[in-house]
Amino acid sequence: EVEIEEAIAMIENSTIVNMIGVRVVKRAVERGYVHPEAILTIEGIPHAQIIKL
Repeated sequence: EVEIEEAIAMIENSTIVNMIGVRVVKRAVERGYVHPEAILTIEGIPHAQIIKL
């Protein structure tokens, strides 16, 4: 398990990111990595992906 701030910091050096869970997806939106309309909710749990080309 990774702390939330560590997970967010890892986005900078990643080309593909899969996020699952309220806290990490919310923080990614707050930091501008994920657009709120790009979030999928499956059985009440938010999911988001980032792919850098």
